[in-house]
Amino acid sequence: MTRERFLTVRWNNLMAVGLGIPAVIFVVLAFSTSMWTELSGLIGISIVGVVY
Repeated sequence: MTRERFLTVRWNNLMAVGLGIPAVIFVVLAFSTSMWTELSGLIGISIVGVVY
């Protein structure tokens, strides 16, 4: 696969959606639960965010 075939608008859109959906789910879950109000939950959510 050549560089020109790989770097297309279609591939760019697929990668953006593939990376964006998990990020949005993470943010929604982080702020919709009460986990982030406790120190241990905040640390856990921060570690998951950094690893992602």
